[in-house]
Amino acid sequence: MTKEDFIGQAEKIQMRSHTFPEITGYEKQDHMIAGCRCIVYSKTGSDHSKAIVYYAGGGYIRYQLPNKKSIRHYIDQTGCDLWIPLYPLYPEKDMYDGVKFGYELHRKMIEIYAPEKIVWLGYSAGAVLVMGLGRHIIHENNELPMPSVIVAFSVFNLYTSPESFERMSALKEKDVVMGGELQKQFKEFYDPDGTIPKHIAGCAANDDYSKFPPILLGFGGDEMMSGDAPDFEAAFRRCGVDDYRIHIEPDIFHAYPVFTFTPEGRKGEEQEKNRS
Repeated sequence: MTKEDFIGQAEKIQMRSHTFPEITGYEKQDHMIAGCRCIVYSKTGSDHSKAIVYYAGGGYIRYQLPNKKSIRHYIDQTGCDLWIPLYPLYPEKDMYDGVKFGYELHRKMIEIYAPEKIVWLGYSAGAVLVMGLGRHIIHENNELPMPSVIVAFSVFNLYTSPESFERMSALKEKDVVMGGELQKQFKEFYDPDGTIPKHIAGCAANDDYSKFPPILLGFGGDEMMSGDAPDFEAAFRRCGVDDYRIHIEPDIFHAYPVFTFTPEGRKGEEQEKNRS
């Protein structure tokens, strides 16, 4: 689609309101943090000692939110509170605004939870946000502590190495969700003027991950983004990340754990909850 099509779709989608269900046996809180709404689910009577922050995917124009069953599973299988932030969306805001919001949310959360009890979980655009957020903390040379674990599925960057671009291009015909001229479109849509800082826009071959906590990156084997996986692995080794895993699920589509109405999605959800 064209940039104009993309903006028109974003504006149409964002006119809809979001409802979050009441779930028997679970508490729901509604917070405003740094100008954005955050929904927090927890088991009734829990000690609120640890949390997962669920950054939904949706191309920065919508939120692909977890359903009621998934909310229960995240909480029951990890014992965590589940935070669901409605972070800033395109075109009114950009990727950098999303990271700045995530930074403020994390600052607030470490007043409530010990950093080693917080997990960042992101899918697609949400994965872009959590990876950019970690890099932003490093770039700012800030003493803000990292979370205990980062889980990011189907992350993409605005920049890639020539080798990564070649690998991604070879997958173009297999990618039923995100196929197309992705690198060209991403930059045209999200950073047409080149004003987003490079550490936010991302390039796996060059980025600094030197202070990252244990991390799981997940990709579907048929999605173009998986072509970036070797550059991420080389970067983690270069930066001395001690505990990382890059998982590519063969013959599977973009952000597959989100689609829990499929067997592949249910399997993926289990994979990332086990890591959390």
